[in-house]
Amino acid sequence: MSPLYEYRCGACGLKFEALKPVEERQIAQCPQCGQPAKKIISPVNFSFGWTLSDRSNDRFGPRDEFVKDV
Repeated sequence: MSPLYEYRCGACGLKFEALKPVEERQIAQCPQCGQPAKKIISPVNFSFGWTLSDRSNDRFGPRDEFVKDV
């Protein structure tokens, strides 16, 4: 199975997704106007259920902690 990539057409501005083999991921054809579209970086959440909190620890002072977001 091919990975899903996100693209934006430079000609018409359409943003779309396409399943492409890894070796062909950089350029895709726009389904709306047929012009070449470039791959864009999609935001990805790698936290796997953990979120950053601003709780402090009295002994060490303020710090960022990760807490389980269930």
